Amino acid sequence: MPPLRLLTLTLALAATFSEVWGADEPLLLKSSAGLQVPRGYNTVQGDRIDGSSGHFLQAEGQVVIRDDQHGQIKTDWLRYEDATDEAVCRGPVIMTRPGEHITGQDLSLRLTPRLGDIHSVTYWLAGKGKPLLPVQGVARQMYFEGPDKYRMEAVTYSTCTPDRQDWVLRADELSIDYNTRLGKARQARVEYLGIPILYSPWLRFSLDNERKSGFLSPTYGASDSRGLEVILPWYWNIAPNRDATLVPRYMGRRGLQLGGEFRYLEKDYSGQVWADILPSDSVAKRDRYQVDLTHQQRFSPRLAGQLRLHKVSDTAYFADLSGLVNQTSTVNLPREANLAYQGDGWNGSLRLQTYQALDGTSSAPYERLPQLNFNVSQSDFFGRRLRFDLAAELVNFDHPDSRFVKGQRTYAYPSLSLPLQTTYGFLTPKLGLHLSNYQLGSQAGILRDSIGNAPAAGYLGSTRSLPIFSLDAGVYLERDWRLGNTALLHMLEPRAYYVRIPHKDQTRIPVFDSGQQDISLTQLFSENQFSGVDRVNDADQLTIGITNRFINADKGIERLQLTLAQRFYFRDQTVTLPGATARTTSSSDILATASAPINPRLRLNAGLRYASADRVIAQASLGGTYDGGPGKRINADYRYTDKLYGELKSVDLSFQWPLQPQWYAVGRANYAFVENRLAEGLLGFEYNPGCWSLRGVVQQLATNTTTATTAFFLQLELRGLTQLGPNPLDVLKRNISGYVKSDDITSP
Repeated sequence: MPPLRLLTLTLALAATFSEVWGADEPLLLKSSAGLQVPRGYNTVQGDRIDGSSGHFLQAEGQVVIRDDQHGQIKTDWLRYEDATDEAVCRGPVIMTRPGEHITGQDLSLRLTPRLGDIHSVTYWLAGKGKPLLPVQGVARQMYFEGPDKYRMEAVTYSTCTPDRQDWVLRADELSIDYNTRLGKARQARVEYLGIPILYSPWLRFSLDNERKSGFLSPTYGASDSRGLEVILPWYWNIAPNRDATLVPRYMGRRGLQLGGEFRYLEKDYSGQVWADILPSDSVAKRDRYQVDLTHQQRFSPRLAGQLRLHKVSDTAYFADLSGLVNQTSTVNLPREANLAYQGDGWNGSLRLQTYQALDGTSSAPYERLPQLNFNVSQSDFFGRRLRFDLAAELVNFDHPDSRFVKGQRTYAYPSLSLPLQTTYGFLTPKLGLHLSNYQLGSQAGILRDSIGNAPAAGYLGSTRSLPIFSLDAGVYLERDWRLGNTALLHMLEPRAYYVRIPHKDQTRIPVFDSGQQDISLTQLFSENQFSGVDRVNDADQLTIGITNRFINADKGIERLQLTLAQRFYFRDQTVTLPGATARTTSSSDILATASAPINPRLRLNAGLRYASADRVIAQASLGGTYDGGPGKRINADYRYTDKLYGELKSVDLSFQWPLQPQWYAVGRANYAFVENRLAEGLLGFEYNPGCWSLRGVVQQLATNTTTATTAFFLQLELRGLTQLGPNPLDVLKRNISGYVKSDDITSP
């Protein structure tokens, strides 16, 4: 440029920028769309950024692309091709977004469809939506195969923290799909505390403990009767409302057993079927099988049905092939079909019921072939003052043992009552008529019923009618009361219950399904001291009871409850069960109960039965529960029965308690002092460091006066992967009131 022109340009620029520098506002640059950020992201940072609009973007030095929804990617060098929506990163890469943290080398990723790969990976994944256990590990290479889908090679997988890898899944290939919440591994090896415990060429597992098709964890065991035992279940998630489990079971001494379960849940019906077969048992030298079917169905809003069929090939099936205490102690298997109809103020049902007896036909209950029931309850009968009730039944009793009496029983009990209630009490007179008829079959030979042999004169088909009158009355009294500085509401609730039933000789009526009810507060305030309808007691009696309640007036919490009741007889008893001695006393035993929360964590309960005729404590019980929060539970119960009433002295203790952080002890002991033996016992432990838990339980159950069965459970649960070994959770929940799984216990 000539010197004159250069001087002129210099002066012009100087004059222009002198105004800018002297201005109050700084110089502002206009925004430009010349450099576009990658799709789905709204921020790009870097020491140097260049590119061509609509073609590519390239950034170097502390590069960050970020978006609130898609997360961010950090790297040292990035090139983004707009045509392919592909980002290529060289060197170290850090990817973070909700539920994902991945570090690695050399990323290639199509951003919108999330397709690509990254090398030398360290990952942490938790998915989106429903909270899942975080998983972490390392991989030689990770492939992105769509939103929330990952596939890795030469990979480790664990739900444990990196500083404490108690268990690790190592696999040649691992796929994680958070859309289906399913994991798949090929050539998988599981290491627990550094020791290989499981290998599988192919493995599927649920990421959220929901139902997924695939092999379940195998179960191993050994016993004297079955030998080495291996169970490898395969689960089939057919539909959200249907599934099936195939259970091949190898027993070293017995052979290969094939079993399976099918479950279904539809809008109007549901059920399950279990079946197994052991062809040619090597010990028993015969085929053995089991079928167990349960089905419920609602045919209409008013009509419903139920079916239960349970059958085994022989009476020793459970004793030889089962290791479950509740099965080995089974004596009768039910077979039953029911239909029930619910009308307006009435209902009816039809039942067919038989049993398979496993310890001889003489111990089997009576079969009902069939049983018809009809019940009516009308509370607005005769001008909305009277209440009408009717219970009716027709049943045919059969028995597989020919030495038992058989026959039909027809029964009806209509009654009218007049409930009168006010805010301060109630009065309910009731009048009913018990009607029954027995049609008995052949009486040839010496027959017996459910209790024992027939009376000397034999059984007799007969008709029985008994009027029953009762009067139930009670009063509610209350007053304000103070105990020290505590304001209490004292409630007094006296109650009187009178029953009159005339005597009728019933000695020649067989006992199909009746029994003597244990004396209790409920039984004292009922008409009949016998269960069932084969015996109806004669009665001219009055029960008097009173309940005291002390309630904290400020908090509404019941602090103490005391109940006392006794029945008074105005004539001697004449109706008894066969072999029982008639009562001759003028009053029943005295019953007393007490319940009190000592503090928010400790509650005590006590019961007492005092035999006034013999002037002894016939029965007594004392129990308590300490609830210190989840995982801190102690239950204790002591029961006593005097030798005049069938001597019993037993203590029942159960507990779940933390021994140390992550360690829990569980146990139960039901000890009978008279027999000097453990009626039922359980002892175990749980260890839960967070990503896995180990449960060990030993259970012993007395099956009769001389023998007992023992079961052992040892289960290892690798959280987020699988469970190995038999599950003791049902046993723990059944034996320890208030038991809580250690995974559900949260520290305060």
